[in-house]
Amino acid sequence: MWIKWIATLVAFGALVQSAVACPSQCSCSGTTVNCKSKSLASVPAGIPSTTHYLDFSYNQITKLEPGVFDSLTALTYLDLAPNQLTALPVGVFDKLTPLTFLNVGDNQLTALPDGVFDRLVNLQRLTLSTNQLKSIPRGAFDNLKSLTHIFLYNNPWDCACTDIMYLSTWIGQNSGKVTKDRVNNPDSAVC
Repeated sequence: MWIKWIATLVAFGALVQSAVACPSQCSCSGTTVNCKSKSLASVPAGIPSTTHYLDFSYNQITKLEPGVFDSLTALTYLDLAPNQLTALPVGVFDKLTPLTFLNVGDNQLTALPDGVFDRLVNLQRLTLSTNQLKSIPRGAFDNLKSLTHIFLYNNPWDCACTDIMYLSTWIGQNSGKVTKDRVNNPDSAVC
């Protein structure tokens, strides 16, 4: 009897803690964590694992640590733009399979790691615009079966690079998904 009561109390305590935990620099409401415009240089610890909506827009985040989002397996919305990211760690989004919205635009990304989007099978909207991307790894978008909109404009695409052929072919096959300013525009991703 006592063991069952203690176990229930511990479980309730863990539930309450996860429901009220919030990084001190952010504001939290339900499953939304808003860290927008907080002058953050990195992703703070203590983001509740139940978070669905996570906004880090308008900060100065320069680096994402490997595994930084691994506990956020319920996340559907992640905004990381604009920041000062120059690279994404391998596997950084691997645990975020429910994700439907990802914005890493308006950063300083120069390359994408192989397989960075492979597990994002529910992703509908991807923003990569206004970075320093010259090419896209072969197969980068192949698993994005739910994708409806992708923003690729304002990148210095290198048309002499052999990797650009993947992007060119992909755009040709998915031109209705390539968007600029909420309008389909496959020509927005130009060299």
